[in-house]
Amino acid sequence: MSSYLQLFNHGEAFESFVSRGLPAEIAAVRVIQQKLAAPEAITPATQQRIRAVEGRFHLLAASEMWCPDCQINVTVLDFLQRMHPNIGLAIMSKGRAENELKERLGLERISIPLVLVLDEQFQVTGRFIERPRDVLAGGDAVKPEYRAGHYLESTIRDLLDLFETAKP
Repeated sequence: MSSYLQLFNHGEAFESFVSRGLPAEIAAVRVIQQKLAAPEAITPATQQRIRAVEGRFHLLAASEMWCPDCQINVTVLDFLQRMHPNIGLAIMSKGRAENELKERLGLERISIPLVLVLDEQFQVTGRFIERPRDVLAGGDAVKPEYRAGHYLESTIRDLLDLFETAKP
């Protein structure tokens, strides 16, 4: 069984991951990137929280380009790593996650994206699975807005909560 450090080091960079997608999948990622780049996309309070992240975090994401949840949320992970110099991202396939993480994390199945938040020593301090809490709480009623990229800040807030509660 590989260590989290080994898995992170063998993970794929975001742009390499995106480049393996079909044209429509790549286009969906580009739309999310455009939404994140808009000045009003992220509130000033959330931007401040991003700047205030202390410590170093490594995001190890199990993801596939065909997955709409991955197209949305892994793009948000890339945004976070671009916004903060102490946040890194590496992406692995769902198959590798099933081989390396399913049993270790005691999961019945791997839902994607599965994002492990690792601290500076590559120890798991939290996880994000599939969709942000606001979307899970809203159920099917919010799914169209979520798929249209209206819950990007919710994903960021969920990850910030994990960073902020990590033990130094």
